[in-house]
Amino acid sequence: MASDKDLITQTFADYVQAFQTLDPRSVFSYCHIPCMFIAPQGVLVMASPAEIEAFFGRVMEGLKARGYGRSELTDLQVKQMSRDVALVSVGRVRHTTSGEELERLGETYTFRKTDDGWKIVAAMIHDPGAVLKLK
Repeated sequence: MASDKDLITQTFADYVQAFQTLDPRSVFSYCHIPCMFIAPQGVLVMASPAEIEAFFGRVMEGLKARGYGRSELTDLQVKQMSRDVALVSVGRVRHTTSGEELERLGETYTFRKTDDGWKIVAAMIHDPGAVLKLK
């Protein structure tokens, strides 16, 4: 039987794969309602499936316009904080469809265990060198 840490790691990997399709409906099932997104541009709290889909739609359209092709994850860190709360912190390198580097960023997520599995409650975009070292 897989440990919770293994399930969290797999859920995050599945979310990343779904995100790379650039279909906002593909990532909805990974999000808790409500959920929060924190980025340099501000804070957004989404309280409905429509708000989550609209947010990811805007993000994905912006990436499509910049030629996004895929993401490479670096320094993946996972730490279960309690029975039903975990942190995931990771570096991400985004590449264009031609393979050129588009950007580097850091991301830290709070996950919550629900009856439907582990869900993203909050996501924070930050400097790529600020990935948390979770033990």
